[in-house]
Amino acid sequence: MFSSRTLVKAPGRNFATLQQIQERIRAVTNIEKITKAMKMVSASKMKGDMNRLENGKDFAHQSVDMIFKCDTYMQRKSAPETTEPKELLVPISSDRGLCGAINSGVIREIKNYLEGKDESNAELFCIGDKGTSAAIRPFSSILVENVQNLNYPLNFAMSLAIGSRIIALSQDKDKVVIFYNEFISAIAFEIRRIELMSKKNFLESMKFQRLYEQKRPDASTANPALYELYIGSNLYHAQLQNAASEQSARMNAMENASSNAAELIEALQLEFNKARQAMITAELVEIISGASAV
Repeated sequence: MFSSRTLVKAPGRNFATLQQIQERIRAVTNIEKITKAMKMVSASKMKGDMNRLENGKDFAHQSVDMIFKCDTYMQRKSAPETTEPKELLVPISSDRGLCGAINSGVIREIKNYLEGKDESNAELFCIGDKGTSAAIRPFSSILVENVQNLNYPLNFAMSLAIGSRIIALSQDKDKVVIFYNEFISAIAFEIRRIELMSKKNFLESMKFQRLYEQKRPDASTANPALYELYIGSNLYHAQLQNAASEQSARMNAMENASSNAAELIEALQLEFNKARQAMITAELVEIISGASAV
């Protein structure tokens, strides 16, 4: 009687264990297939983003900045920077996750930037859903607005539209600081920041312009347009860099996930083989023991 009860229960326990391992193997195999597919999609998108970056990264970028760099008279007459300037911080992040630390790194850089400063002099305008979600808890008091679910791929008109909102929010500020990830290679990116003048300081500095003769249109028309180009071109440059960095980071993250899934499948398959062999051995021992008893 004792032996027959053992024969009934033991295979059931082993079968449940084997079945669980098989289900786990199937689940991890599906994950591996998904991560491989996402890696291929990210590689394809990265190629497109790299082409757009190569074609558009220099579009009007630093064209307005050169006016200030070349005109030494305007540099001397420009108002000096205050010790505690009022700032509008603009972190650029993605709307989707699964791209490593590309979004959390930008928020961490803002934390380091504000360390030791009076946060009441700063306001936060987030671009991207992930950056907004990460900034809500540590910067809830200074988060004034965000924009997300942007159309893809990026274009200059979109950057101008976002830039117009940045101009509106920075009316009473001394400068605008943009945080983004700069694309270095398919496996590397680096967090950068661009410090830009507010519209008030920009127009005040442009009054001392002497290097270029300006006749038409007049300064009241041209200078505000130049400021929009100044903000829009720098923002467009930062967004292109960040988009290429996002796809490269996602591609690498999916590649690592696929490798980890493959290693886990191998370990689970070994565990399955051991459990199956143990079940067969237990059944053989029970059969032999039963035969000996008879």
